[in-house]
Amino acid sequence: MGAQRRAGLADMTELAIIGAGRAAVVHAEASRSTPGVQLIGIGGRSLGRASAVAAELGCEELTVDDMIKRADMLVVAVPPGDTGEVLARIPLERPLIVESPVAMNSAIDTEHRHAAHRPNAMLGANLLHAPLARQWLAAINDLTDVHHLVLRANGVRPAWHSANADSSGVTLDLGARLLPVLLAAAAQRVVEVSAKLHRREGFDRAGELDLRLEDGRSMRAEFHWGAEPPAADIEAASATAVVSFGLWPFPVLEVDGNEIASAQSQEPLHALGFVSQLQRLKAVTEQQAEPWPELASGVGTLRIIEAASLSDSSGKPCQLA
Repeated sequence: MGAQRRAGLADMTELAIIGAGRAAVVHAEASRSTPGVQLIGIGGRSLGRASAVAAELGCEELTVDDMIKRADMLVVAVPPGDTGEVLARIPLERPLIVESPVAMNSAIDTEHRHAAHRPNAMLGANLLHAPLARQWLAAINDLTDVHHLVLRANGVRPAWHSANADSSGVTLDLGARLLPVLLAAAAQRVVEVSAKLHRREGFDRAGELDLRLEDGRSMRAEFHWGAEPPAADIEAASATAVVSFGLWPFPVLEVDGNEIASAQSQEPLHALGFVSQLQRLKAVTEQQAEPWPELASGVGTLRIIEAASLSDSSGKPCQLA
C-alpha cells in the first residue's frame, strides 16, 4: 500500500478514486484542497472509461487493481449496483469512503451489510463534515426538549443508478445529502417509518417521510423533485429557540430567523464538507482518528429507505426491529 512513492511525496497520503462519474470528480477536486493528500489516480472498472476525467484532473487513469496496490486510501464512487463487487477486491483493513450508499436497493443489501463490517470504512456523508452543519448539530445539543425536526428539499429528479458524470445522481440530490444530518440530530434509533410518494408520468415527484423515534418523538422529511427553485433546509425547534441549517444556494445557519453564520465566501467543497471528509479519512489512515460516520450507519439509512418504500406501497406505517 503506497509503496511506490514518487520523489518529493514521501510525506503525502496517496489517494485513488474508483469511479468516473460526478461523485468521483467532486472527491478528486476536493483532494486538491486537502493538505497532505495527493491524488495519484482515478479509474473505472475498465481502462478507458476515465481517460478524459483523468486528463482533466491531471492524474493517471489506473486500473482498480493498480489503485488498490498503490494508494494509501480510496474513495469508492461507482454506481450502487457495482459497489459490492468493487469492495470485494479491496483488502478489509484499507481506509476508504464509500459514496452514495443511500441509493442502494434491496438487491445489493447483503453486499452492503457485509461491507459495513470494514473497520476503517467511512460512509460518504459529506454534509456531516460541513462546518455549518457541525455548528448546527452543536446548537441542537444546547437545546432542551427539542420537539420539532424537519427536513425540506426541492431539487432535480435524481438519476439514482446513472454512471454519467453529467447526470443528476445522488451527489446532487439535496434531500439525500441532508438525511444523514437529520438522523444525526435525532441521536436516537428510528422505530417506525411512514411514507407517501406522489408520482406523475411514472416518476416520483414529491414525498413525505415521517420517522418516529424511540422516545415517541417524530421527525419529518419533505422532498420535491423537479421543483423550482432548488432549496434545502433542516430545522430543529424547542420551546426556547428555532435553529435551522440551509443548504441552497450556499450553507447558512439561522437562529430564530436571524442569520448567524454563512458560507457564502467559502470555497464550495470546503463549505459542503468534502474537504473535511477527506481530512478525516487521512487521519484514519494515519491511525489518528476513528472512521466517522462508520459505514455501518449506512445500513440503518438503507433500512429506513426500504421501510419507506414498504409504507408507501401498503399505505401503513412500517415498524423497524
